[in-house]
Amino acid sequence: MPGKMTFNVYDDVHKKNAEGIEYDLWRINNGKDRVNMKHEKLAVGNSHVLVEANKEEELGTFEVVIYAKDYFDRFNENIEVKNSRYVIPFGVKDLSKDYHLNIHISPDSYTCTL
Repeated sequence: MPGKMTFNVYDDVHKKNAEGIEYDLWRINNGKDRVNMKHEKLAVGNSHVLVEANKEEELGTFEVVIYAKDYFDRFNENIEVKNSRYVIPFGVKDLSKDYHLNIHISPDSYTCTL
């Protein structure tokens, strides 16, 4: 069974899942070298797979970058967004565990729980 990190992004302003929000997934090697693993938009649904590790070499430290400003700008509501993106670090350290990251966004902050 692979180790897996799933996530969802919830829009606290509009009280709904942030469908269509763009994100990047980065792998952090040696604590400093960043490698882009994917750039995607969240599709319809609640949970999306960020990382699926089938071998020890695929475990490690990652960052998900959420493009908040681009998302809120789509609503044409003159929402002032404090940061254009939110960078959220996380790790996948065990091949036998499934992790889930809940991210809540607003124009001026984010919160997340694992």
